[in-house]
Amino acid sequence: MTSHINIVLKQAITTFTSKPEFFYSNLHHLTSLLDKITAEDVNFHPQFTTERLWNKPGKAPVTCIDIYEDSNVTMGIFILKPGGQLPLHNHPEMHGLIKVITGKVKITSYSLNTEKTMEIDRKSLKGEFVTPVNLPRKRILTAELNSSEVIDSSSKTCLLEPNIKNLHEIQSIDGPAAFLDILAPPYGSITPSNGPRLCSYYSVLSQAAPNVYRLQEIKSPSWYWTDAFPYTGPELVI
Repeated sequence: MTSHINIVLKQAITTFTSKPEFFYSNLHHLTSLLDKITAEDVNFHPQFTTERLWNKPGKAPVTCIDIYEDSNVTMGIFILKPGGQLPLHNHPEMHGLIKVITGKVKITSYSLNTEKTMEIDRKSLKGEFVTPVNLPRKRILTAELNSSEVIDSSSKTCLLEPNIKNLHEIQSIDGPAAFLDILAPPYGSITPSNGPRLCSYYSVLSQAAPNVYRLQEIKSPSWYWTDAFPYTGPELVI
C-alpha cells in the first residue's frame, strides 16, 4: 500500500510539471492531500518535541530534514526550537505550501507588487514620500502585510504564490514546532529574468502606510543556523 507521504510527493511532482490549464486543479488536489498529513505519516521523531534536545549546548535553533528534491520541486521538514524562528525571507517566483505537523507556529506574510505598494512607490518617485537614505535602493522592497496567523496541526495548508504572501517569517509558539514544506521551483533553479533563485533575508525598516512597510535586505542573521537530520519516514517511490 502506497504511503500518504508518497501520494503527496507524487501529486506535488504532477502539479508542478503539469500544463498550465491543469495547474490549479492539480494544486487544489495537492493542497487537499497535504491537509491530511500527520507527524505519523513521516515517522516524526519524538525527540524533537523534548526540551532536553533543544537545551543541548550548540544545538542549532532549526533542524532540517530533506525528503526529496528534483529540478521542479523540493520537499522537506523544518523543525523550530521553542521560540525559534525562520527569518523574514523571500521565495523568488515560487509556489510554497506549509503544513504544520506538530506544535504551533505564527506565520507573518507579505506581498509584493500589490496596488498599495505600487502606489507608494509611484509617490516616492515623485518625492511625495521620503525614501530612506544611505541605503542602496535595490536592497529596499515595499511590501504589504498580508496576514499574521497562528496555526497548528489541525489547520489547513498555507499557500504562497509568486505574487501573494511571497515573503514570510515563521516562529514557533509555546514550544517546538515542525512543518512540512513544499517549494516549486526549488531555490537555486533559474529564473528567466534574474538568474538563480536565491533566498534573501529582510528586516522591517519602516512603515510607509497602513499595512505597507519598507523591507531592507540583510545578511542571514547570526542567531539563525540549521543542522540536518535524516528522513526516516516511509520509502518513497517515484
